[in-house]
Amino acid sequence: MAKQINSFAAASLIMKYLKGELSEAETIELEKWLSTNEQNQKLFNELCAAETVERSIQKFEGSNTELGWQRLQDKMTANSLKNRKQNRKGWWRAAAAILIIVFGAWQIFYHSKGRSPVKESLTSRYGADALPGTPQAQLVLSDGTTIILSAGRDSMLADNGNRIQLTAEGGIVYEKGTAVNTEAWNTIHVPNGGQYTATLEDGTKVWMNAATTLRYPVQFTGNERKVELTEGEAYFEIAKNKEKPFIVLAPHMDVQAVGTAFNVNSYADGEIGTETTLVEGTVRVKALNKTSTLRPGEQITTGQATSTIAIADVETVTAWHQGLFLFNGKSLSEVMKQLARWYDVSIEYDQGFKEQKFFTGEIKRNVPVSKLLQMMELTGIAKFKIKDNVILVLPQTP
Repeated sequence: MAKQINSFAAASLIMKYLKGELSEAETIELEKWLSTNEQNQKLFNELCAAETVERSIQKFEGSNTELGWQRLQDKMTANSLKNRKQNRKGWWRAAAAILIIVFGAWQIFYHSKGRSPVKESLTSRYGADALPGTPQAQLVLSDGTTIILSAGRDSMLADNGNRIQLTAEGGIVYEKGTAVNTEAWNTIHVPNGGQYTATLEDGTKVWMNAATTLRYPVQFTGNERKVELTEGEAYFEIAKNKEKPFIVLAPHMDVQAVGTAFNVNSYADGEIGTETTLVEGTVRVKALNKTSTLRPGEQITTGQATSTIAIADVETVTAWHQGLFLFNGKSLSEVMKQLARWYDVSIEYDQGFKEQKFFTGEIKRNVPVSKLLQMMELTGIAKFKIKDNVILVLPQTP
């Protein structure tokens, strides 16, 4: 008869799995535990999705750890009392034990990300591992001064008398009507492994993905509001002002809006050229000497010589803005480019990997890269190794 795994042993295995530290023998042991019954698999899926644990982390962030653990235990105990059926009591005790230990692991893992900008040495079933991106950017002021931006605490700075707030969550907010030099422009560079948000002087909000550069005036003057997305991807929520249309200058196209929300993707290494997807409202897009009007759910893609309008998969396009990787038949090469930018890694392909592959899947962007690679590997699309901050893509063998 196979040896039964108790709750705390299972908790330890799941903790190691989340940290990417399972040995081959422990992997087999965990798989046996998962196959024991459907409830074990359900609990495992919920924990690995990290939704319950993330809520716990958010709730207890900044609080006393011991107190947080006690509250979590109390909460799980209360849940177990609600389940009067005898055949479910044992499972809830297991859930309590596992969640408490896994919460502790995530507590350590979560806080270690923000303590040092130095890359941590992580291991996974693929060799090394890489942590997801964090709020970080470089702000270039009008006089050329460069300031490093990150999450941490609220603070204030000024550029030619223009007041600028840096938020603890990892964002920048420009105060309205404080300009001394109305010709001052700022630039934000978001590196690989980063993301950042900006609230411009007019109230427009911009979410910037990894490897993105946005240039904009500290104060909007004249009869229009104009910014430049020179590289990368950004999601815009435009503050309404019918008297001053908002214009995004991007490679191959200009996007004009009044009050609306849309996504612009213009990575230089992309396969699509520049792509604008309208979420709500209306925009006019000027591309290749032609002006087109987009309705919600439409997308215009423009390259060096062609421009096309089609119905968009808005959920997939804007998933990054919602903290998700969402791929729907995306080419493997494009998927790996997104991983390279978000996890700040390089991608190399084995000489034996030649077939064009496509991937469909969904996972949160706040997990180590090994979790996403594992999902991809299970589909049979490829095999992976990680070494020296490089992901090697190998052909999947029978």
